Amino acid sequence: MDRWQSFPVEFKGGLITNMSPLQQGVNAPGSATVMRNFEPSVDGGYRRIEGYAKWDSAAITGSGYIRGVAEFEQTAVAARGTSIYQSGGSGWTELTDNASYSSSGINISGSGKVRFAKHHFGSNDVLIIVDGDDKPYKYDGSTFAQITTATGDVDGSTHVANHKNHLFFAKSTTLSFSAPFSDTDFTAASGAGTIVFDNAITDLITFRENLFVFTEKTIHVLNGSSIADFQLQPVTLDIGAPYPDTAQEIGGDVMFLGPDGLRLLSATERNNDFGLAVVSKLIQPTMTEFVAQSTLFSSVVIRNKSQYRLLGFNASYTDASARGILGTQFSEQGGASMAWAETRGINAYVATSSMRDTDEFIFFANDDGYVYRMEDGNSFNGNNIVATIKTAPMAITDPATRKGFYKMKLFVDPQGGFETTMSTEYDYNQAGTVQPSSITVSNTASPAAFYGTATYATSSYGGNLQYIFDIQLQGSAFVVSYNFESSNDDPPYSFDSMIIQYAQYGRR
Repeated sequence: MDRWQSFPVEFKGGLITNMSPLQQGVNAPGSATVMRNFEPSVDGGYRRIEGYAKWDSAAITGSGYIRGVAEFEQTAVAARGTSIYQSGGSGWTELTDNASYSSSGINISGSGKVRFAKHHFGSNDVLIIVDGDDKPYKYDGSTFAQITTATGDVDGSTHVANHKNHLFFAKSTTLSFSAPFSDTDFTAASGAGTIVFDNAITDLITFRENLFVFTEKTIHVLNGSSIADFQLQPVTLDIGAPYPDTAQEIGGDVMFLGPDGLRLLSATERNNDFGLAVVSKLIQPTMTEFVAQSTLFSSVVIRNKSQYRLLGFNASYTDASARGILGTQFSEQGGASMAWAETRGINAYVATSSMRDTDEFIFFANDDGYVYRMEDGNSFNGNNIVATIKTAPMAITDPATRKGFYKMKLFVDPQGGFETTMSTEYDYNQAGTVQPSSITVSNTASPAAFYGTATYATSSYGGNLQYIFDIQLQGSAFVVSYNFESSNDDPPYSFDSMIIQYAQYGRR
């Protein structure tokens, strides 16, 4: 009998779609060719993502898309139609046209996205709102009002940011800023002003004491703290951010969607706009398809996971087919790297994320009238999370040698009962290649015991949650990949590593 050998594989590297199958299997055997609704975890391995649930069981009245959503003092504030609403989780209250908020007769305008920024110039937090059509609005928790003193350059702003105790408003190619510590004073004598760009502004973000201004074709940085010392300098005049709502701070950097993929701002600045700035190259075919199929985007960060999520939107998407890209940032010697995956089933027209004390609020919404909170629960609002990982095709030391496969030891970190179906693909699923039957790997937790089906037969286990599974394998091949797929509302679990036991037969 041939002597058995062991081939250990650590689940790491994330989704890779820009390599040939053989190259990927040899150089990155722990990576994936398909990775949906799993996330590369900062704790190691691949973890099935958490779900989402309605923030409020009641729908916002009206029709059409929820145009914007924000967190304000641990509540959700959302725009639909010409109205603004607020909910702490138990019913929506209209803030516009409401005598209780001194807003009788006030409604927002336009039909595009509504965006928000917060400031604390006085004793209370204040939410600033722009609708892309009319003068901005403000809400301080008790009063909702329109900023009627806004100038023509501010009227109709599409973006707003709080920077250096000024409010900055973007309207087409014009960037306007208020006087210091004021959301109503736009006079030059008080320290307000405007800056005109050559291209339409698509995003504003404060990072490391500077305001970065993204346009369709350029990126600029505004240094200084007041009109007396503001200085505008170009970061690059060759690359811009043509897609609004994609710039986010993550792990001491800023990520945004450029015309050629996802980029890190510091890399763009550091490398003078060379290709090294593109951090999504490992998934470039996937990214190109994703961008082409989406008509607009939103983005969030999950801070405790060092994760960036780019959510695509298309009116033809069903909830189940809605696509997204997620990247987890890992610190490595000499810099940072990203590991990628895809999401399916997060249908976001608008999205936002923010921290309030130690709580992270990640909201999104579309046209069904509900605001959802991400990272909440084990299902997609009661629907199963369909999650898939397909490993790289592994040649296991030598692609020209046939191997017989006998056993796998699979290491899983479950938070409770889980079930996944493992299928084997030999030799790239070429015609005439016999493929083994799929295998169910499952746990069912109970107070006294833990049961699992981890082979072609059923075994039982006592004690704590099982995290090591011995799986009997069958068949032989030159190259092998494994596909793990689940569709349930189990708690999240992580694939940590696996050990494949095999024997070498002979060369081709």
